[in-house]
Amino acid sequence: MNRLLKPEPLLLGILIILALTLRVGMALKFPNIFWADEIFQSLEPAHRLVFGNGIVTWEFRDGIRSWVLPGILAVVMHITASMGEGSTGYLIGVNIFLSLLSLSNILVTYVWGKKIGGTITAFICTAICTIWFEFIYFSPKAFTEVVATHFLLPGIYLGVQKNLFTTRSRLFSSGCLLGISLALRIHLIPAIIFAVVYICKRGWQQKWLPMIAGIIAPILLFGTVDAFTWSYPFQSFWLNIWVNLVEGRSQLYGVSPWYEYFIFLFRSWSWLCIPIIILAIIGFRRIPILGWLALIIILSHSLLAHKEYRFIYPALPMLLILAGIGTCELILKFSCRWSSLHIKIIAILLSLYLWSSTSVALLSRFNIYAPLSFSTFGTNWEMTHLYATANNLLALQSLSTEENVCGLGLWGINWALSGGYTYFHRDVPIYQVDTKTDFAIANSGFNYVVGNSPLPSTYQNYSLQQCRLGTCVYKRPGSCSKIKEREINYVLKTSGN
Repeated sequence: MNRLLKPEPLLLGILIILALTLRVGMALKFPNIFWADEIFQSLEPAHRLVFGNGIVTWEFRDGIRSWVLPGILAVVMHITASMGEGSTGYLIGVNIFLSLLSLSNILVTYVWGKKIGGTITAFICTAICTIWFEFIYFSPKAFTEVVATHFLLPGIYLGVQKNLFTTRSRLFSSGCLLGISLALRIHLIPAIIFAVVYICKRGWQQKWLPMIAGIIAPILLFGTVDAFTWSYPFQSFWLNIWVNLVEGRSQLYGVSPWYEYFIFLFRSWSWLCIPIIILAIIGFRRIPILGWLALIIILSHSLLAHKEYRFIYPALPMLLILAGIGTCELILKFSCRWSSLHIKIIAILLSLYLWSSTSVALLSRFNIYAPLSFSTFGTNWEMTHLYATANNLLALQSLSTEENVCGLGLWGINWALSGGYTYFHRDVPIYQVDTKTDFAIANSGFNYVVGNSPLPSTYQNYSLQQCRLGTCVYKRPGSCSKIKEREINYVLKTSGN
Protein backbone atom coordinates (compact mmCIF):
# COMPACT_ATOMS: atom_id res chain seq x y z
CA MET A 1 0.00 0.00 0.00
CA ASN A 2 2.80 2.42 0.89
CA ARG A 3 4.44 1.70 -2.44
CA LEU A 4 1.27 2.70 -4.29
CA LEU A 5 1.14 6.00 -2.42
CA LYS A 6 4.66 7.12 -3.32
CA PRO A 7 4.63 10.78 -4.36
CA GLU A 8 6.00 10.38 -7.89
CA PRO A 9 3.57 7.74 -9.22
CA LEU A 10 0.73 9.64 -7.53
CA LEU A 11 1.89 12.90 -9.12
CA LEU A 12 2.13 11.31 -12.56
CA GLY A 13 -1.28 9.70 -12.10
CA ILE A 14 -2.86 13.05 -11.25
CA LEU A 15 -1.33 14.67 -14.34
CA ILE A 16 -2.51 11.82 -16.58
CA ILE A 17 -6.06 12.01 -15.22
CA LEU A 18 -6.05 15.78 -15.61
CA ALA A 19 -4.74 15.53 -19.19
CA LEU A 20 -7.37 12.95 -20.15
CA THR A 21 -10.16 14.93 -18.50
CA LEU A 22 -9.19 18.16 -20.27
CA ARG A 23 -8.89 16.50 -23.67
CA VAL A 24 -12.10 14.48 -23.57
CA GLY A 25 -14.01 17.23 -21.78
CA MET A 26 -12.99 19.89 -24.30
CA ALA A 27 -13.84 17.66 -27.27
CA LEU A 28 -17.31 16.87 -25.92
CA LYS A 29 -18.07 20.39 -24.70
CA PHE A 30 -16.89 22.06 -27.91
CA PRO A 31 -17.45 19.85 -30.97
CA ASN A 32 -15.82 21.57 -33.92
CA ILE A 33 -13.99 21.08 -37.20
CA PHE A 34 -10.50 22.49 -37.63
CA TRP A 35 -10.18 21.08 -41.15
CA ALA A 36 -12.56 18.77 -43.02
CA ASP A 37 -9.96 15.98 -43.24
CA GLU A 38 -10.47 15.11 -39.57
CA ILE A 39 -13.93 13.88 -40.57
CA PHE A 40 -13.78 12.78 -44.19
CA GLN A 41 -10.33 11.14 -44.27
CA SER A 42 -10.73 9.08 -41.11
CA LEU A 43 -14.04 9.15 -39.21
CA GLU A 44 -16.36 9.14 -42.23
CA PRO A 45 -14.78 6.09 -43.91
CA ALA A 46 -14.74 4.40 -40.49
CA HIS A 47 -18.47 5.10 -40.18
CA ARG A 48 -19.00 3.61 -43.64
CA LEU A 49 -17.15 0.44 -42.61
CA VAL A 50 -19.28 -0.06 -39.51
CA PHE A 51 -22.70 1.29 -40.47
CA GLY A 52 -22.63 1.11 -44.28
CA ASN A 53 -23.17 4.77 -45.12
CA GLY A 54 -20.84 7.72 -45.47
CA ILE A 55 -19.74 10.53 -47.75
CA VAL A 56 -16.98 9.28 -50.08
CA THR A 57 -14.39 11.86 -51.11
CA TRP A 58 -12.06 11.62 -54.11
CA GLU A 59 -9.16 10.41 -51.94
CA PHE A 60 -11.03 7.20 -51.10
CA ARG A 61 -12.34 6.79 -54.64
CA ASP A 62 -8.86 7.14 -56.13
CA GLY A 63 -7.15 5.09 -53.42
CA ILE A 64 -4.59 7.57 -52.08
CA ARG A 65 -5.46 7.05 -48.41
CA SER A 66 -4.69 4.07 -46.20
CA TRP A 67 -7.53 2.19 -44.54
CA VAL A 68 -5.46 1.41 -41.43
CA LEU A 69 -6.52 4.39 -39.29
CA PRO A 70 -10.16 4.33 -40.46
CA GLY A 71 -10.18 0.58 -39.80
CA ILE A 72 -8.98 1.06 -36.22
CA LEU A 73 -11.50 3.85 -35.65
CA ALA A 74 -14.21 1.61 -37.11
CA VAL A 75 -13.49 -0.96 -34.40
CA VAL A 76 -13.72 1.78 -31.76
CA MET A 77 -17.03 2.99 -33.23
CA HIS A 78 -18.45 -0.52 -33.25
CA ILE A 79 -17.47 -1.17 -29.64
CA THR A 80 -18.66 2.18 -28.27
CA ALA A 81 -21.83 2.77 -30.34
CA SER A 82 -24.00 1.63 -27.42
CA MET A 83 -22.60 4.35 -25.13
CA GLY A 84 -25.24 6.78 -26.38
CA GLU A 85 -28.11 7.23 -28.79
CA GLY A 86 -27.56 8.07 -32.45
CA SER A 87 -24.03 9.26 -33.14
CA THR A 88 -23.37 10.30 -29.54
CA GLY A 89 -22.03 6.96 -28.28
CA TYR A 90 -19.30 6.35 -30.81
CA LEU A 91 -18.31 10.04 -30.93
CA ILE A 92 -17.61 9.82 -27.19
CA GLY A 93 -15.78 6.55 -27.74
CA VAL A 94 -13.56 7.95 -30.50
CA ASN A 95 -12.72 11.05 -28.45
CA ILE A 96 -11.73 8.91 -25.47
CA PHE A 97 -9.67 6.55 -27.64
CA LEU A 98 -7.72 9.32 -29.38
CA SER A 99 -7.21 11.17 -26.09
CA LEU A 100 -5.85 7.99 -24.51
CA LEU A 101 -3.39 7.64 -27.40
CA SER A 102 -2.20 11.20 -26.79
CA LEU A 103 -1.19 10.30 -23.22
CA SER A 104 1.92 8.64 -24.67
CA ASN A 105 3.35 12.16 -25.02
CA ILE A 106 2.54 12.91 -21.39
CA LEU A 107 4.35 9.77 -20.24
CA VAL A 108 7.37 10.46 -22.47
CA THR A 109 7.56 14.05 -21.26
CA TYR A 110 7.56 12.90 -17.62
CA VAL A 111 10.23 10.20 -17.94
CA TRP A 112 12.38 12.36 -20.21
CA GLY A 113 12.07 15.34 -17.88
CA LYS A 114 13.02 13.19 -14.91
CA LYS A 115 16.02 11.86 -16.77
CA ILE A 116 17.15 15.40 -17.54
CA GLY A 117 16.55 17.19 -14.23
CA GLY A 118 14.77 15.00 -11.71
CA THR A 119 11.24 15.14 -10.33
CA ILE A 120 10.84 18.92 -10.45
CA THR A 121 11.76 19.07 -14.14
CA ALA A 122 9.52 16.10 -14.90
CA PHE A 123 6.59 17.68 -13.07
CA ILE A 124 6.91 21.13 -14.68
CA CYS A 125 7.43 19.82 -18.23
CA THR A 126 4.55 17.37 -17.94
CA ALA A 127 2.26 19.97 -16.39
CA ILE A 128 2.97 22.33 -19.30
CA CYS A 129 2.13 19.65 -21.87
CA THR A 130 -0.94 18.69 -19.86
CA ILE A 131 -2.52 22.14 -19.88
CA TRP A 132 -1.23 23.54 -23.19
CA PHE A 133 -4.26 24.58 -25.25
CA GLU A 134 -3.15 23.19 -28.62
CA PHE A 135 -2.55 19.71 -27.19
CA ILE A 136 -5.94 19.76 -25.47
CA TYR A 137 -7.58 20.92 -28.69
CA PHE A 138 -5.86 18.65 -31.23
CA SER A 139 -5.37 15.43 -29.25
CA PRO A 140 -8.95 14.09 -29.71
CA LYS A 141 -8.91 14.88 -33.44
CA ALA A 142 -8.51 12.12 -36.02
CA PHE A 143 -5.76 13.79 -38.04
CA THR A 144 -3.02 11.45 -39.25
CA GLU A 145 -0.32 13.99 -38.30
CA VAL A 146 -1.69 14.20 -34.75
CA VAL A 147 -1.94 10.42 -34.31
CA ALA A 148 1.54 10.06 -35.84
CA THR A 149 2.91 12.37 -33.13
CA HIS A 150 1.67 9.99 -30.42
CA PHE A 151 4.10 7.38 -31.80
CA LEU A 152 6.88 9.70 -32.95
CA LEU A 153 7.89 11.09 -29.55
CA PRO A 154 8.00 7.69 -27.76
CA GLY A 155 10.02 6.35 -30.70
CA ILE A 156 12.57 9.14 -30.37
CA TYR A 157 12.79 8.68 -26.61
CA LEU A 158 13.45 4.94 -26.92
CA GLY A 159 16.07 5.62 -29.56
CA VAL A 160 18.18 8.00 -27.49
CA GLN A 161 17.86 6.37 -24.05
CA LYS A 162 20.63 3.78 -23.80
CA ASN A 163 19.97 2.13 -20.46
CA LEU A 164 16.37 0.94 -20.82
CA PHE A 165 16.96 -2.58 -22.16
CA THR A 166 19.22 -4.35 -24.68
CA THR A 167 20.36 -2.17 -27.56
CA ARG A 168 18.84 -4.22 -30.38
CA SER A 169 15.46 -4.63 -28.70
CA ARG A 170 15.36 -0.95 -27.78
CA LEU A 171 16.24 0.22 -31.29
CA PHE A 172 13.85 -2.23 -32.92
CA SER A 173 11.03 -0.94 -30.68
CA SER A 174 12.07 2.62 -31.46
CA GLY A 175 12.05 1.82 -35.16
CA CYS A 176 8.57 0.30 -34.97
CA LEU A 177 7.17 3.45 -33.39
CA LEU A 178 8.95 5.68 -35.90
CA GLY A 179 7.71 3.42 -38.70
CA ILE A 180 4.10 3.78 -37.55
CA SER A 181 4.41 7.56 -37.47
CA LEU A 182 6.00 7.51 -40.95
CA ALA A 183 3.29 5.23 -42.35
CA LEU A 184 0.61 7.54 -40.96
CA ARG A 185 2.32 10.69 -42.24
CA ILE A 186 4.75 10.02 -45.10
CA HIS A 187 5.76 13.72 -45.07
CA LEU A 188 7.73 13.03 -41.87
CA ILE A 189 10.37 11.14 -43.84
CA PRO A 190 13.05 13.92 -43.58
CA ALA A 191 12.59 14.01 -39.79
CA ILE A 192 12.65 10.20 -39.53
CA ILE A 193 15.84 9.96 -41.60
CA PHE A 194 17.52 12.55 -39.39
CA ALA A 195 16.35 10.75 -36.23
CA VAL A 196 17.77 7.43 -37.45
CA VAL A 197 21.13 8.98 -38.35
CA TYR A 198 21.28 10.90 -35.07
CA ILE A 199 20.42 7.84 -32.98
CA CYS A 200 22.47 5.21 -34.79
CA LYS A 201 25.51 7.15 -36.08
CA ARG A 202 28.01 4.29 -36.18
CA GLY A 203 27.51 0.57 -35.60
CA TRP A 204 25.83 -1.05 -38.60
CA GLN A 205 24.84 -4.44 -37.19
CA GLN A 206 24.31 -3.32 -33.61
CA LYS A 207 22.22 -0.21 -34.35
CA TRP A 208 21.24 0.35 -37.97
CA LEU A 209 19.88 -3.12 -38.75
CA PRO A 210 17.43 -3.38 -35.82
CA MET A 211 16.38 0.24 -36.29
CA ILE A 212 15.69 -0.16 -40.01
CA ALA A 213 13.98 -3.52 -39.40
CA GLY A 214 11.71 -1.88 -36.85
CA ILE A 215 10.76 0.91 -39.28
CA ILE A 216 10.08 -1.52 -42.13
CA ALA A 217 7.79 -3.79 -40.07
CA PRO A 218 4.79 -1.41 -39.68
CA ILE A 219 5.30 -0.03 -43.20
CA LEU A 220 4.99 -3.57 -44.55
CA LEU A 221 1.77 -3.93 -42.55
CA PHE A 222 0.36 -0.73 -44.08
CA GLY A 223 1.45 -1.92 -47.52
CA THR A 224 -0.27 -5.26 -47.00
CA VAL A 225 -3.49 -3.51 -46.02
CA ASP A 226 -3.25 -1.51 -49.25
CA ALA A 227 -2.88 -4.76 -51.21
CA PHE A 228 -6.19 -6.04 -49.81
CA THR A 229 -8.12 -2.76 -49.85
CA TRP A 230 -6.75 -1.15 -53.03
CA SER A 231 -5.24 -2.42 -56.27
CA TYR A 232 -1.66 -3.07 -55.19
CA PRO A 233 0.65 -2.92 -52.13
CA PHE A 234 1.70 0.55 -50.90
CA GLN A 235 -0.75 2.22 -53.29
CA SER A 236 -1.77 4.87 -50.73
CA PHE A 237 1.91 5.87 -50.29
CA TRP A 238 3.03 6.27 -53.87
CA LEU A 239 -0.26 7.47 -55.35
CA ASN A 240 -0.57 10.11 -52.63
CA ILE A 241 2.88 11.45 -53.46
CA TRP A 242 2.21 11.34 -57.19
CA VAL A 243 -1.22 13.00 -57.10
CA ASN A 244 -0.32 15.74 -54.61
CA LEU A 245 3.32 16.51 -55.40
CA VAL A 246 3.68 15.62 -59.09
CA GLU A 247 0.17 16.42 -60.35
CA GLY A 248 -0.23 19.23 -57.80
CA ARG A 249 -3.74 18.29 -56.63
CA SER A 250 -3.09 19.61 -53.13
CA GLN A 251 -2.44 23.09 -54.53
CA LEU A 252 -6.11 23.33 -55.48
CA TYR A 253 -6.81 23.72 -51.75
CA GLY A 254 -4.49 26.69 -51.32
CA VAL A 255 -0.91 27.81 -51.95
CA SER A 256 1.11 29.72 -49.35
CA PRO A 257 4.60 31.31 -49.24
CA TRP A 258 7.49 29.41 -47.67
CA TYR A 259 7.30 31.40 -44.41
CA GLU A 260 3.60 30.70 -43.79
CA TYR A 261 4.23 28.31 -40.87
CA PHE A 262 6.08 31.02 -38.98
CA ILE A 263 3.08 33.30 -39.54
CA PHE A 264 0.84 30.51 -38.25
CA LEU A 265 2.93 30.29 -35.07
CA PHE A 266 2.72 34.06 -34.61
CA ARG A 267 -1.05 33.90 -35.07
CA SER A 268 -1.39 31.07 -32.58
CA TRP A 269 1.10 32.20 -29.93
CA SER A 270 1.01 35.98 -30.52
CA TRP A 271 3.98 37.88 -29.05
CA LEU A 272 4.33 35.14 -26.44
CA CYS A 273 6.09 33.06 -29.11
CA ILE A 274 9.22 35.10 -28.30
CA PRO A 275 9.64 33.96 -24.65
CA ILE A 276 8.50 30.44 -25.62
CA ILE A 277 11.17 30.17 -28.33
CA ILE A 278 13.81 31.65 -25.98
CA LEU A 279 12.95 29.02 -23.35
CA ALA A 280 13.06 26.31 -26.03
CA ILE A 281 16.54 27.48 -27.08
CA ILE A 282 17.66 27.24 -23.44
CA GLY A 283 16.29 23.69 -23.27
CA PHE A 284 17.86 22.78 -26.63
CA ARG A 285 21.27 22.01 -25.15
CA ARG A 286 19.73 19.33 -22.91
CA ILE A 287 17.72 17.55 -25.64
CA PRO A 288 19.16 18.78 -28.96
CA ILE A 289 17.45 16.10 -31.06
CA LEU A 290 14.04 17.60 -30.31
CA GLY A 291 15.15 21.03 -31.44
CA TRP A 292 16.63 19.76 -34.68
CA LEU A 293 13.59 17.60 -35.42
CA ALA A 294 11.17 20.48 -34.79
CA LEU A 295 13.17 22.67 -37.15
CA ILE A 296 13.35 19.95 -39.82
CA ILE A 297 9.59 19.30 -39.64
CA ILE A 298 8.78 23.00 -40.03
CA LEU A 299 11.33 23.65 -42.80
CA SER A 300 10.57 20.49 -44.80
CA HIS A 301 6.86 21.30 -44.78
CA SER A 302 7.68 24.89 -45.74
CA LEU A 303 8.97 23.58 -49.08
CA LEU A 304 5.49 22.29 -49.98
CA ALA A 305 3.13 24.74 -51.65
CA HIS A 306 -0.01 23.73 -49.74
CA LYS A 307 0.30 24.50 -46.02
CA GLU A 308 -1.94 23.81 -43.06
CA TYR A 309 -1.08 24.42 -39.41
CA ARG A 310 -1.88 20.83 -38.46
CA PHE A 311 0.90 19.59 -40.76
CA ILE A 312 3.56 20.84 -38.33
CA TYR A 313 1.72 19.61 -35.24
CA PRO A 314 4.48 17.00 -34.54
CA ALA A 315 6.91 19.88 -33.96
CA LEU A 316 4.74 21.58 -31.32
CA PRO A 317 5.22 19.06 -28.46
CA MET A 318 8.95 19.08 -29.15
CA LEU A 319 9.09 22.86 -28.81
CA LEU A 320 6.96 22.85 -25.66
CA ILE A 321 9.04 20.11 -24.03
CA LEU A 322 12.17 22.15 -24.73
CA ALA A 323 10.46 25.28 -23.37
CA GLY A 324 9.56 23.29 -20.26
CA ILE A 325 13.18 22.21 -19.87
CA GLY A 326 14.23 25.84 -20.30
CA THR A 327 11.75 26.92 -17.62
CA CYS A 328 13.15 24.35 -15.20
CA GLU A 329 16.73 25.36 -16.00
CA LEU A 330 15.96 28.94 -14.97
CA ILE A 331 14.11 27.87 -11.82
CA LEU A 332 16.84 25.48 -10.71
CA LYS A 333 19.56 28.00 -11.52
CA PHE A 334 18.03 30.72 -9.37
CA SER A 335 16.80 28.32 -6.67
CA CYS A 336 20.42 27.54 -5.80
CA ARG A 337 20.55 31.00 -4.23
CA TRP A 338 17.42 30.41 -2.18
CA SER A 339 17.83 28.52 1.06
CA SER A 340 14.12 28.54 1.86
CA LEU A 341 12.09 25.58 0.56
CA HIS A 342 8.96 27.75 0.58
CA ILE A 343 10.50 30.20 -1.88
CA LYS A 344 11.42 27.34 -4.22
CA ILE A 345 7.87 25.99 -4.08
CA ILE A 346 6.48 29.46 -4.76
CA ALA A 347 8.80 29.80 -7.78
CA ILE A 348 7.58 26.46 -9.17
CA LEU A 349 3.91 27.34 -8.60
CA LEU A 350 4.44 30.78 -10.12
CA SER A 351 5.93 29.28 -13.29
CA LEU A 352 2.97 26.87 -13.60
CA TYR A 353 0.56 29.76 -13.05
CA LEU A 354 2.23 31.74 -15.83
CA TRP A 355 2.10 28.79 -18.23
CA SER A 356 -1.54 28.08 -17.36
CA SER A 357 -2.48 31.72 -17.82
CA THR A 358 -0.64 31.80 -21.13
CA SER A 359 -2.49 28.70 -22.31
CA VAL A 360 -5.91 30.11 -21.38
CA ALA A 361 -5.09 33.52 -22.86
CA LEU A 362 -3.97 32.05 -26.19
CA LEU A 363 -6.96 29.71 -26.29
CA SER A 364 -9.26 32.74 -25.97
CA ARG A 365 -7.86 34.08 -29.27
CA PHE A 366 -7.07 30.78 -31.02
CA ASN A 367 -7.88 31.34 -34.68
CA ILE A 368 -4.96 30.94 -37.04
CA TYR A 369 -7.03 32.19 -39.98
CA ALA A 370 -7.75 35.53 -38.32
CA PRO A 371 -5.66 38.60 -39.24
CA LEU A 372 -2.23 38.65 -37.61
CA SER A 373 -2.55 40.24 -34.17
CA PHE A 374 -0.25 40.46 -31.18
CA SER A 375 -2.99 40.73 -28.59
CA THR A 376 -2.73 38.52 -25.52
CA PHE A 377 -6.40 37.84 -24.82
CA GLY A 378 -9.31 37.33 -27.18
CA THR A 379 -12.58 39.16 -26.69
CA ASN A 380 -14.94 36.74 -28.45
CA TRP A 381 -14.64 33.01 -27.76
CA GLU A 382 -17.14 32.24 -30.52
CA MET A 383 -14.59 33.47 -33.06
CA THR A 384 -12.06 30.83 -31.98
CA HIS A 385 -11.59 27.33 -33.38
CA LEU A 386 -13.51 25.98 -30.39
CA TYR A 387 -16.76 27.08 -32.02
CA ALA A 388 -15.81 26.44 -35.66
CA THR A 389 -18.83 24.74 -37.31
CA ALA A 390 -20.10 23.67 -33.87
CA ASN A 391 -23.56 24.78 -34.91
CA ASN A 392 -23.57 22.43 -37.92
CA LEU A 393 -22.25 19.46 -35.95
CA LEU A 394 -24.76 19.87 -33.13
CA ALA A 395 -27.63 20.21 -35.60
CA LEU A 396 -26.72 17.01 -37.45
CA GLN A 397 -26.03 15.17 -34.20
CA SER A 398 -29.49 16.12 -32.91
CA LEU A 399 -31.03 14.54 -36.03
CA SER A 400 -29.13 11.28 -35.52
CA THR A 401 -31.91 10.12 -33.20
CA GLU A 402 -34.84 11.28 -35.37
CA GLU A 403 -36.54 8.17 -36.70
CA ASN A 404 -38.75 9.98 -39.25
CA VAL A 405 -35.90 11.55 -41.25
CA CYS A 406 -36.12 10.33 -44.86
CA GLY A 407 -33.72 12.85 -46.39
CA LEU A 408 -31.59 15.83 -45.33
CA GLY A 409 -31.00 19.06 -47.19
CA LEU A 410 -27.97 21.24 -46.42
CA TRP A 411 -29.13 24.79 -47.13
CA GLY A 412 -26.15 27.09 -47.54
CA ILE A 413 -23.91 24.73 -45.55
CA ASN A 414 -21.01 23.15 -47.39
CA TRP A 415 -21.00 19.37 -47.00
CA ALA A 416 -17.32 19.49 -45.90
CA LEU A 417 -18.33 21.55 -42.84
CA SER A 418 -21.42 19.52 -41.99
CA GLY A 419 -19.90 16.61 -40.08
CA GLY A 420 -21.28 14.15 -42.63
CA TYR A 421 -22.77 10.83 -41.64
CA THR A 422 -20.29 10.71 -38.77
CA TYR A 423 -22.59 13.12 -36.94
CA PHE A 424 -25.84 12.62 -38.87
CA HIS A 425 -25.72 8.80 -38.73
CA ARG A 426 -29.14 8.25 -40.37
CA ASP A 427 -29.05 5.96 -43.42
CA VAL A 428 -30.85 8.42 -45.71
CA PRO A 429 -29.67 10.66 -48.59
CA ILE A 430 -27.99 14.03 -48.01
CA TYR A 431 -28.51 16.80 -50.57
CA GLN A 432 -26.42 19.95 -50.99
CA VAL A 433 -28.80 22.84 -51.83
CA ASP A 434 -27.09 26.19 -52.31
CA THR A 435 -29.58 28.08 -54.47
CA LYS A 436 -33.35 28.43 -54.80
CA THR A 437 -33.13 26.38 -57.98
CA ASP A 438 -31.33 23.57 -56.12
CA PHE A 439 -34.02 23.72 -53.44
CA ALA A 440 -36.83 23.47 -55.96
CA ILE A 441 -35.25 20.49 -57.74
CA ALA A 442 -34.25 18.51 -54.63
CA ASN A 443 -37.08 19.53 -52.27
CA SER A 444 -38.97 16.27 -52.65
CA GLY A 445 -35.85 14.33 -51.65
CA PHE A 446 -35.68 15.56 -48.07
CA ASN A 447 -38.04 16.34 -45.20
CA TYR A 448 -35.45 17.96 -42.90
CA VAL A 449 -33.26 20.93 -43.66
CA VAL A 450 -30.22 22.21 -41.78
CA GLY A 451 -29.46 25.76 -42.84
CA ASN A 452 -27.58 28.86 -41.79
CA SER A 453 -30.02 31.28 -43.47
CA PRO A 454 -33.82 31.50 -43.72
CA LEU A 455 -35.49 29.13 -46.18
CA PRO A 456 -36.93 30.51 -49.41
CA SER A 457 -40.27 32.17 -48.66
CA THR A 458 -42.14 29.90 -51.06
CA TYR A 459 -41.67 26.91 -48.76
CA GLN A 460 -44.13 27.66 -45.98
CA ASN A 461 -44.70 23.98 -45.24
CA TYR A 462 -41.38 23.82 -43.31
CA SER A 463 -41.59 24.48 -39.59
CA LEU A 464 -38.65 25.67 -37.48
CA GLN A 465 -37.52 22.99 -35.00
CA GLN A 466 -34.46 24.51 -33.33
CA CYS A 467 -31.62 26.98 -33.80
CA ARG A 468 -28.06 26.93 -32.45
CA LEU A 469 -25.57 29.73 -33.07
CA GLY A 470 -27.25 30.72 -36.31
CA THR A 471 -27.80 27.24 -37.73
CA CYS A 472 -31.42 26.05 -37.75
CA VAL A 473 -33.26 22.79 -38.31
CA TYR A 474 -36.47 22.78 -40.33
CA LYS A 475 -38.99 20.00 -40.89
CA ARG A 476 -41.82 19.46 -43.35
CA PRO A 477 -44.57 16.84 -43.21
CA GLY A 478 -44.72 14.02 -45.72
CA SER A 479 -42.33 11.51 -47.23
CA CYS A 480 -39.32 11.71 -49.56
CA SER A 481 -38.64 10.57 -53.08
CA LYS A 482 -35.11 9.55 -53.93
CA ILE A 483 -33.31 11.86 -56.40
CA LYS A 484 -30.13 9.96 -57.26
CA GLU A 485 -28.45 12.65 -59.38
CA ARG A 486 -28.72 15.12 -56.47
CA GLU A 487 -27.41 12.88 -53.66
CA ILE A 488 -24.15 14.13 -52.22
CA ASN A 489 -22.06 11.07 -53.17
CA TYR A 490 -23.32 11.15 -56.76
CA VAL A 491 -22.57 14.87 -57.03
CA LEU A 492 -19.06 14.43 -55.57
CA LYS A 493 -18.27 11.53 -57.88
CA THR A 494 -19.42 13.31 -61.03
CA SER A 495 -17.58 16.51 -60.07
CA GLY A 496 -14.38 14.69 -59.04
CA ASN A 497 -14.44 16.01 -55.47
